[in-house]
Amino acid sequence: MNPGRLENDFRRGIERLLAAMERETVPDAPSPYAGAGEQILHEHDTRIFFFDRLLALLGWELGPAGNVAEEARIKSNTTKFVDYVGVNPGTRAPALILEVKSWDRPFVTGRDKERSFHSADLIVAAIKHLRAGGAKEKSPVAGDWHDYLDQVSGYVRTFRDQYGHSVPCAVLASGQWIVVFKAPVSIFCDDEVHYGQFEIFEFADYAAKAHRLFELLARSVLAGSAPPRIRSAQLANYVRPGDVAASYHAVLVKYEQTGAVFLTQLPRILVYPAILVERSDQNFFTVIDAELPTVMKLSPDGTGEDDLTEHVAEVAAQATTLLQRCSNELGITLAPRDLAAFPGFTKTAGLAVEQGLGLALGSEGKIVVRLLRGTGDHWLAVTGNAPHYLEARPVVDCRFHTWAECRAEGHQSGSNAVNSPATESPRAFFIDTRLHHCAHQIVLDRRARRCHIDAIDARTCCRACTYQNLCWPAQELAALPCGK
Repeated sequence: MNPGRLENDFRRGIERLLAAMERETVPDAPSPYAGAGEQILHEHDTRIFFFDRLLALLGWELGPAGNVAEEARIKSNTTKFVDYVGVNPGTRAPALILEVKSWDRPFVTGRDKERSFHSADLIVAAIKHLRAGGAKEKSPVAGDWHDYLDQVSGYVRTFRDQYGHSVPCAVLASGQWIVVFKAPVSIFCDDEVHYGQFEIFEFADYAAKAHRLFELLARSVLAGSAPPRIRSAQLANYVRPGDVAASYHAVLVKYEQTGAVFLTQLPRILVYPAILVERSDQNFFTVIDAELPTVMKLSPDGTGEDDLTEHVAEVAAQATTLLQRCSNELGITLAPRDLAAFPGFTKTAGLAVEQGLGLALGSEGKIVVRLLRGTGDHWLAVTGNAPHYLEARPVVDCRFHTWAECRAEGHQSGSNAVNSPATESPRAFFIDTRLHHCAHQIVLDRRARRCHIDAIDARTCCRACTYQNLCWPAQELAALPCGK
């Protein structure tokens, strides 16, 4: 979305929010229930009434499928809970720490001789005192402000030291005041403390300084990334030609169960060609033009067997067209790199509770197949310089596509062959005797913790999968019974 429009929407929204908060906090505001007395906004109320709404106006998404972790648990010497952690959806790295205090908590004041200090001078002095190991009772700030700053400092240090993340923005706020630390690692860990590292906002100034709050805290600024899908014509809005670090073929895979609910449910796999463009700042952009999928289906190969030649060729042709469109939009020639060059999707943001945000299934190594956030049975599978996550047919001739052949060797999987497509226990799109089916228990056992597509089809032949050389080191691949 256009940055000017985003900022304008925020300004309009915060004006409405401030008006609502003024109605909530005046002495004669309606009580929440009869006999409750004067309305007091404790920390929990402050978060619900003000900061949940403020974050939404800034483009952050709360909730299970959102990009903000609430009460995020981090571990150092003790377990700590951060009120809000905004997460970059592309890298899963924390982009914003927000620590909230009760609405009526006073702004920073000085102790004794520091009473006349300006608030910014007090914060600088207090952080210097904190970094020098000074005690709370000797701090230049009164009340709980030493503890507040120590708390934020601890979060910043923990993310850096324990998880390797230098959080770009940390906020300490009560609702009536907001302190934005623009360089939290510098101010709490590394560099000399100075005024340019933070900005102070007070309630009366929020509307007038809405542009600065937006510039400092908006998700589009701190965790700017593309939507889950963009079209090729939108690519230049996010990536300059000189900022392209790499490109890869990929496919969006949608797994469906089809058929009447009171009859047998059958699997259906839909494939959308995609191009994944990596920007120089390690953000990834998924380009998909097709609105209609290519339905995976087997076709006769002329020898009495069925394979995926026609299906893979159809996807490959669409992928070639999409790649050319992306190249044309950027004015450069994109050349998809080998899968080995893909760095992999990030496993975790360093939070003990990831809330299912963007973690892939079934891989201890490099993650190349990612379950899409907020959905079920949608995967983005990066395939490198190949157009599909499956080969048209296995790269070796093998008799173990057949359960009876595996049984003859004493290595059959299960007590019966998979004779019809199944959506559960195990998922099997390719059935017994098909070239893409695997019925060998040894292979299935060995691949249990390494298969990237197990959640899509648990019986796909490894030698018909684009990821075979990624999943299996050369010696282990050669040791499989395939083709023997």
